[in-house]
Amino acid sequence: MTPVPPARRATQAQRRLTPEGLAALPRDDRRKLMQLLLTDAGAHVAAFNRPAAYDELVLETQPLWRSRRIRARVAARRVTQDDVDRLAEAVDAAGDADGLLLAPLGHDDGLTVPATVMLVDADELIARLERCVAIAWPGGTPAPAYERVAAQRDLDRDAFLLDPVGLRWLPTLALNELPAELAGRDLAPDAVFERVAFRLLTNGLRFDGVRYGEAERGKRLPDAVLRWGPDRRLVGLMDCKATADGYTMDSDHYLRFTGYVSALRGDLEADGAQLHHLVVLSSSFPGTPGTRHPFHARAAALRDETGLQLVYLRAEDLARTATAIESRGLSPNEREALDWSAAFDHGLVAGDHLDTLVGG
Repeated sequence: MTPVPPARRATQAQRRLTPEGLAALPRDDRRKLMQLLLTDAGAHVAAFNRPAAYDELVLETQPLWRSRRIRARVAARRVTQDDVDRLAEAVDAAGDADGLLLAPLGHDDGLTVPATVMLVDADELIARLERCVAIAWPGGTPAPAYERVAAQRDLDRDAFLLDPVGLRWLPTLALNELPAELAGRDLAPDAVFERVAFRLLTNGLRFDGVRYGEAERGKRLPDAVLRWGPDRRLVGLMDCKATADGYTMDSDHYLRFTGYVSALRGDLEADGAQLHHLVVLSSSFPGTPGTRHPFHARAAALRDETGLQLVYLRAEDLARTATAIESRGLSPNEREALDWSAAFDHGLVAGDHLDTLVGG
């Protein structure tokens, strides 16, 4: 069984983790990372063993109606033919469906690997680490992002029966990755992110608006113009920024945003609109908490130049708020009456600002 590492996209962050860097991580850290890789697609750990040569996780999956057991070993040393043979024997003796041998410290050349065992080398493990949304990269080093795992688990649980527009996908797409349901399709995560966000805002949350998106690339237009409020006269420009490490506005993006305002303000306000907000939707917005966060300097500059309030909104918070609205069964009129301006006026929007919006 020959594994195929995921292809690198042009928009994917360059991590530059080497096999030597992976091998240098403490054994416990490697095991935690490998466990997140193995469980990210829905498998769960049924048993765990830790002999000297490897960490062993027995995983259970359910591809159709029958549970399958996968015996995965994370080698704690360079993998030899004896390691391959021992795993194949253990798989056969236990009646497991397959064996998975992860070799973060490398393996000998010329190994004979039977059909019941998949050998995954360090290069493929690195490629998969770079594509796993359950893993963060502080300082360029992979680390478990357990808070993302918990948030996605809660969203999957709460939104399972309430999701006509793909809101459960939103946090993963915001990290510039495809959710498991879309894996293998020829789709760009950033384009899907923009489409799903607009569909959620209009179909689910009852905004009006016009979507430009990828159809208008190169025309210096935002991803969408949003309208809300009882008379639909309140207007904001929205741009979606899919990024694995969170969004920080650079000078080029700032110039693009002011260009959006110049291009659209005349027509919008001639139609009676009140253009007040520029909303950036992304995975996160890193920076020092408080007044030193880089948001505040950009927001002040945008306000001085255009009069607009800059809004930073996390996809995870938007998805959670949409789930709460769906759960409460708000009518279309009630959704249209929500005071989004009160939340957006905070600028750097936090989850509790949105909780207040829906009475949480």
